[in-house]
Amino acid sequence: MRCTVSALALIVATAAHADDIVTRADIARATVYITSAEISRTTTVTVPAGTHRVIVALPGGSGEVPQVSTEADVVLGVPSEVFGVPVAEGALDTAAQARARDAVDTAQEAVQMAEDRIARADANIRGANLQIAYLEALARGGEDGAEMPDDPNDLAIYLGAIGTETARVAEDLQAALVARRDLTDDLDARQTDLRSAEQRLAALRPFGATVDGLAIEVTAASETTLDLTLEHFAQDIAWSPSYEWHLDSETGALSLDRFISLAVDSGELWQNVAVTFSTSNPFRQREPSDLYPQPARIHEPRPEPTLRGAMDMSEAMLSGGAPAMEPVVVADEAAAVDFLGLEVSYSYSSPVSVGATGQTILPLDGLTFETELTNRAVPRSDMTAFLVAEFDNDSGEPILPGEALFFRDGGLIGSDWIEMTIPVGASEELAFGPVDHLRLTWQDLSLDEGDRGIFVQSNTQERRVGFTVENTSDSAEEVRVLYATPFAEQEDLDVDVTLTPQPTARDVDDLRGVVAWDITLAPGETQDFRMDVSFGWPEGQVLSWRP
Repeated sequence: MRCTVSALALIVATAAHADDIVTRADIARATVYITSAEISRTTTVTVPAGTHRVIVALPGGSGEVPQVSTEADVVLGVPSEVFGVPVAEGALDTAAQARARDAVDTAQEAVQMAEDRIARADANIRGANLQIAYLEALARGGEDGAEMPDDPNDLAIYLGAIGTETARVAEDLQAALVARRDLTDDLDARQTDLRSAEQRLAALRPFGATVDGLAIEVTAASETTLDLTLEHFAQDIAWSPSYEWHLDSETGALSLDRFISLAVDSGELWQNVAVTFSTSNPFRQREPSDLYPQPARIHEPRPEPTLRGAMDMSEAMLSGGAPAMEPVVVADEAAAVDFLGLEVSYSYSSPVSVGATGQTILPLDGLTFETELTNRAVPRSDMTAFLVAEFDNDSGEPILPGEALFFRDGGLIGSDWIEMTIPVGASEELAFGPVDHLRLTWQDLSLDEGDRGIFVQSNTQERRVGFTVENTSDSAEEVRVLYATPFAEQEDLDVDVTLTPQPTARDVDDLRGVVAWDITLAPGETQDFRMDVSFGWPEGQVLSWRP
């Protein structure tokens, strides 16, 4: 039967606590939302008959008290947090942590052996120094020196023996010093290995001599092995999609490589976790806002505040008071991206591990699209045309907001953030960088030297601008040239615009005044464009426009 924390736990008090059973519960499954995650941990313990306390160590805390359940035929008490529970060193190690701890022990033993060898070398050096000191004392003579032989013929033999022995001991001392130097280098290497082993163990973040966690009272009729599941929410885990867009400018083929960027800020390592990534938000508003009556009122016009009034208000605020004001109702604004009810989830195909950095990027999949390519030129603002790819999202799933890298013909041309979801079936345009051989110029021809200049009266103005598109390549190019022409929304303002040549389209994309020329430029060809515009308005008014 499935047993969860229930009222049964509150009436079970027939058995006294036996020994505490300390265990660990690593993350087995996780559903990661945009800014949080639902975590599921598992652990297996064997409890003897009676009532015992199972202490589940949780690294860094779980953020909230987990819900505990098991399929075993036992009764679970109400979980409670515990702190500073002592554990034996390495008692809760995973297999990887145990291997890393063994490597530290091995490295420590190697350091100790190297230190022992140096100690023996130091003893040999001290012995050699004592022998040299003794031989030098013999050679000096005197009270501490050696007696001279009675037979003068033996003196040469005596002196030769001292010299030979002194040279031998000196060589032994030099050899011992060289050996010690090599042993010192070996000790440095062994100490480096030890530090590396300690760092690898620390990176796995093993439990220390005490642990914090969750205490669960378990009552079993007989010795039972049970699988415990602990579930809780965590606020320090998030994911976001990221992309690489690849465009082949020759064929127009567009491919999208999708990735998942996972961030775990809890400090806990993830090892082989089954993860589902979801765009839903379990913490979003569940119910509609309350409504309150809002009667309309009228009042006498308030006078404009004078300088003295403003000073009085400031003095009142500085003195701790505040001027009387009617309440103002401010509408709340969303602080997170709203997918308009759209929920997408990805069950990742392989177990996920997150190391000490807390960051990982996981490849998701790839999509392909057919595109229509356009060289788009905006001479008023840019110096070159830009390559734009238009495509329909026929992938069957939305493309979510996220960071993106853009590649054209294998070269990285920039990065950007996809602001909005691209729904299924929607058309989208993406720009893939400048087309350098399509060069643009723009000039206010009204300012040309020798021209009559800008014709301006108190209520009229005439201007003329010119712009060009030049194809410097050795192949023909099709270009769409865009320009925003002036227009009037006021009856008293007269605007007369003359375009040369005549545009192909007007009010492009329902933008009033935006015109387009669709042209084909031969290799080396330059196309000229011109706009003449005149304005007329009533006396006493001011024109707000610039070319």
